[in-house]
Amino acid sequence: RLLQQVTNLVDAFRVVREEVLPSAVLLIDDVIDSKWTLTCCTDLLLEAGSGPVYVFALASAATGDD
Repeated sequence: RLLQQVTNLVDAFRVVREEVLPSAVLLIDDVIDSKWTLTCCTDLLLEAGSGPVYVFALASAATGDD
């Protein structure tokens, strides 16, 4: 299941700005399950030159079965 979750996110997101400011970023997701979306997006922002990335989710769909 883990491999499938990661495979689904490959090339699903990208940073579209030419220049990313080196300031802090608040990354918000509506519902999280595996947290891979937040992980991948955080990594992309950091690679693009952002400052620290703080993540926040409004709800969790995780069942604890992982």
